[in-house]
Formats: sequence, structure tokens, C-alpha cells
Amino acid sequence: MDITQIDTRIGSKSDYYFSHGNTLPLTGTPFAMNYLSVQTNQDNSWWFNPDEYTFKGIRLTHQPSPWIGDFQHFLFKIKTRANFDDLDDYNRDHSLFRPDYLAIENISQQVRIIATSNKFGGALKFINYSNRPASLVLSGEKLTKVAFSDSIYILKLQNFSACEDPNFTMWLAIKANNLKFEKEINHQKDTNFIFNIADDDELIFATSFISADQAAYNLSNLHSFTQIHQDSVISWNKIFNLIEIQDYKKEQILTFYENLYRTFLYPMQFYEVSPEGKTIHYSTVQKKILPGKMFTNIGFWDVYRTSFPLYSLLCPQKYTEFLEGFFNNYQETGYLPRWLSPDERGMMPGTMLDVIVADAATKGLVKDELPQYFKAMIKGAETSSNDSKYGREGLEEYKTLGYVSNYYPESVNKTLDYAYSDWAISVVAKILHKAQYEAYYAKRSLNYQNLFNKDIGLMVPKTKQGDFINNFDDHDWGKGFTEGSSWQNSFNVFQDISGLIKLYGSKQKFLAKLVELVNQSPLYNIGSYGQVIHEMREMAAQPFGQLAISNQPSFHIPYLFALAGKPHYTELIIKQMLSAFNSSAEGYPGDEDNGSMSSWYLWSALGLYPEAAGKSSYVFGIPLFDLVTIKLENGKQLSLSTENNQDTNLFVSDRNFNEKKCNQTISHQALLNGGNLRVQLSLLPQ
Repeated sequence: MDITQIDTRIGSKSDYYFSHGNTLPLTGTPFAMNYLSVQTNQDNSWWFNPDEYTFKGIRLTHQPSPWIGDFQHFLFKIKTRANFDDLDDYNRDHSLFRPDYLAIENISQQVRIIATSNKFGGALKFINYSNRPASLVLSGEKLTKVAFSDSIYILKLQNFSACEDPNFTMWLAIKANNLKFEKEINHQKDTNFIFNIADDDELIFATSFISADQAAYNLSNLHSFTQIHQDSVISWNKIFNLIEIQDYKKEQILTFYENLYRTFLYPMQFYEVSPEGKTIHYSTVQKKILPGKMFTNIGFWDVYRTSFPLYSLLCPQKYTEFLEGFFNNYQETGYLPRWLSPDERGMMPGTMLDVIVADAATKGLVKDELPQYFKAMIKGAETSSNDSKYGREGLEEYKTLGYVSNYYPESVNKTLDYAYSDWAISVVAKILHKAQYEAYYAKRSLNYQNLFNKDIGLMVPKTKQGDFINNFDDHDWGKGFTEGSSWQNSFNVFQDISGLIKLYGSKQKFLAKLVELVNQSPLYNIGSYGQVIHEMREMAAQPFGQLAISNQPSFHIPYLFALAGKPHYTELIIKQMLSAFNSSAEGYPGDEDNGSMSSWYLWSALGLYPEAAGKSSYVFGIPLFDLVTIKLENGKQLSLSTENNQDTNLFVSDRNFNEKKCNQTISHQALLNGGNLRVQLSLLPQ
């Protein structure tokens, strides 16, 4: 895929009330420390809208989601008029939004601003169509001067939506051949630093969370716009070249690669390399510089289902690097992280990094480090924190009652997530030959059964006294459930689908419940949320009943049909669900969430899906493309070919791997060994 065809605005037409992705058009390199974007309005969270013709500036951002907020952000502006704070008009149709490159046609200032970015910094240049001299404006909240000289200007920022360190700082170093400081203008919120800049000049910049000296060192490694841009192109081409698609469906191919781009944005790097070559990071918890790697802007409840299993196949070495950084966070806080931005935000119910560790362990990605990860998992499973951001909220109840009661919000999801994490601990214990731990946590992983109401056939919250709550309504959102009702969340028993089926009494009854889920209307009650939230509207907007592909709890539900013996139901639903995605600014059926929904699309388009993170196996769906070739990190190739691949053929009639007929699942190791997965489609199921 040619990088120039990727439009980063995919999924960006979103607001507080409805999400088509809640994404931002980000320019940089995969898993970078900074990204560049475009700000079109004055909003604090939804500051880019692809339909707006206004332009505030090029924004350096670390915002993973509008629901989380940004930190250490500021604007680059090129002005030929003295309206330093006004919104300009820009030609959105003549502007370019690419992973490697931004080009903004500013009508008001009569300039074309061009920007690129790599891991630590970037470059800007511009074409001045006016007959007026240009000014560079750096504008930001709590932006202050550090040191100005003729060659390098250093500033610092201290703005963030939340952080453990009230003095958390990012330093910014800039240079250009003909750059001269003119004045500083302070406003109630923002500060503008105005520089004179020549029309043919290139502004080079670098950032650091370590120090002003480190920012200057990072800047010393950047020399020109061309060099920085080439770094970005090379980085993205390495990703795009991992997967080659041969097919006539150009729109679906573009959608696939735009989703691949989104999958490789988060987590973001939060460490640097010192002049002495040492890997260091700033700990906002310990409030000092520490050795080792660190990553941020990632919510594990969102990504454990799809993103990290995909990394285990496409970039396993990077996966282990991520784990190294996450363990460093544990060493500084005492708990494995749940949602980092820049440090622990405590969002979402479970401690799902447990599952990511187990997934890496079963795939052989961690060996020597596994005992220390295991110790961290045990800490979270047994020790309550006085700060609800850390560990498992309601843990003492969970240990004594076997579930989290309705005293705690999201009690059902907490119980199911904790049970899944317990299973993950048992998996790691087995690898480490710790039989006693394995048995104990395997038994505790069955706690999900304590909330299953056989009369209703769904999970239902319980009181501390052990009774199911009164006046239960299966369409109520909240009231024990996360971003959904009992319909979306009752099937989150990834570790023990066979056990869940037994609770229904038979596969037939289990399948009947799934059919009831998808065949009913997408009705909802606001429940304990007290208002309509965007996830409710997004579920109702899709024609899949209570199967809310708009959010993570429903991601695996279509594949449950295949695991229960009805693969053709899975094939039919997946084929339709893939049509809910496209390459436009309305490209997603809900929040994209740090690559999680993009990864769902990638897996489903390939015709595979992780059975459960930690199980090292994949369930088959239905492939979208004629031929896909995946270049694996071990040097092997995986070929996925599909015959009779017409839009009218909705079912798989035959499937074999390396000339051997397949069952409904395939192991991770089999895929790593490479070979050819051949699928035949048919008009009717056979």
C-alpha cells in the first residue's frame, strides 16, 4: 500500500453524542512519543472536526481519546497577519492528512503549511503566497520560556488533564536558520511566543519529558525536513509491507490499511535515550528520572481482546518491549497498570494486563521475565489498594463472596474480568510449574458462574446477601454492567466458553440465546447512567440487535456461534459486520479506542479471530480478500487464499491449512510456522 493513499481522518467525524471512531488525524511514526494533528476549533476534547473549514493550528498532541484528554499539547501557527489567536479558514479539500505528512492550505494567511514528525520531534515548512512577512507562533497553556539563544530556543509546558505529578513538564527545543524571537503575549489561558521566520526556512523541533538538555540532545539528532520525513516514511512502510493484499475491492483494501495504521499508534513511547546511550524515562509517580522503558496512552480493557494478539503475530518483539515498560510501571506504583495517560487513570473495571501477560507467556514471548510478571499478577489478585485507581476494586468481596456485589458500580463486569484474570494467573502458574497456584486460581476463575441466573439465561448483579437484585431489566444499561446491558456483557467468559454453555444446559439452548440476542431490536434503557450515552445510540444505529459491534464487550459474540458448532452463523454475521467499516471520516461503528476496533476489523477481514487472549488459538470466520500474504518476524510467510470470493458467497464450504483439512480453530504456533490457508466460499452452507 502506498502511504500517500492513507487518509488519517478515518473515524474522526465524532462528537460527545455520537462516535464514528472518536479518532484524530495523527502524523508521526508507529508508537511515537508525540503526534502532530490539526486543530479546527476551540473545544478542549473534540478539537478536530473534518467538516469544519476553520483552522487553529498544527497541534502537537498526546491525546489518546477525548474521554481521557490531552497532556503537554501546544500549537504551531504560521501567521502573515497579526490575528495570532483568531481561527483561520482553510481549504480542507486541498489539504493532506497522511501518517507521514500534513499539508494545510490556510486561506486566511495565504500560506501552505507542511509538517512531518518522527518519534521525538519533527519539522515544519511553509509556502507563503502573500506579500507579507511570516511569523511563527507557538501557542499553549502554561507554555513558558526556558533558554533562548541565537541557535536554539527552549521552552517548557505543564498542561495535562490529569497526572500524579503536579509539576509534570515537557521541554520543547526548536531551531531554524533564520529564526528570531520577537515578543511574548500572555492571555488568561494561553501564552503566545512570536518569532520572525524566513519564507524558505525549515523549523526543526524536538521534545523531552526528561530535561531541557535532553530536548536539546534530541534536537541535535534532527537535521532537515527531508531526513525526518524519510524516517517517518520508512517506519510506516515497514508496517504496511508486513501484509500484502491482492484483490479487486479497492475500498476494502484502503479500509484495511487505514485500520492497520490506526492499530500501530498506541501505546505511545514514554522513554528516551540519553547522550550516554542509556534508556531512561521520567516517572510521574516517583517524580524522578529512572532507568528503563515506559509506554503510555493505553487502556488494557480496550486492547487485550484484539490488538495485543495481533502484535503477537505481526511484531512479537515489540510486544515484549511493551511488557518491559508496563512492568516498570508496576515497580513504581506497586500494581500492574489499567489505563495509562500519562500515568494511572483507573478507567474501566478489570486488571486486564494479566491476560496480556498470559497471552505472551503461552506464545513463548516471555520466559526469563515471567516469574516477576507472575509476582505482579498475584499482587493485584490478592492485595487491595487504598486508591481505587489501582488493583481490583471490590477485591475483598470477590475473595469472600466469590463475586463483587452491586454495592460497587460495574459489579458484574468486575466479577467477570477478575475471573478471567484469575484464569490468566493459572495459565502462567502452569508454565512456571506452580501447581498449587494453578489449581487455586483455575478454581477461582469459575467465579463467573456465581452471577449466572439460570431463569433468565444472563448474568445478573447480586447483593451482598447473595440475592439477585430485584426489578432486573435485561435492557438496563449500567446497574452492574460496563457501557452496556446484560446482553452485551453476559458472554464475557472468554476463558471457559464450554463451561458457560453447560450453564445453559446444552449447546442448543446456548445458541438459542445468541440468536435471541441478534434477532431482537436494539432497545436500551438508560439505567444507572441517568442519560443516553453515545454507546447506546451507536448500538441502535447498527442492524445487529443487541450485538453492539460499536463496543468491545460484543467483539467476540459473532464468533461464539462457531465455537458452539454453528460456523455458518458466524460467517453470515461477520460478512455483514465488515460492511459497517469504511475508509471515511465516518469509518467506524463506535469508538475506535487505541487500535482495538481497528484490530477487530483486521482480524475479521483476514478470516480469523483470537479465541481468547491467553489461549494461543484462533477461531475461523470468513475472509474478505482473494489473497493475503503476511510476512512474519521469524522470516516465514503466511498465505491466506480465498476461492469463489464473490459478494454473494456468504459461507465457507471448505478450509484447509497446508493441504490438511481444518477444524474450527487453529493454533498460534501453526500460523507462525507459515504456510497456506486455503478457503473456498459458497452461495449456500454445505
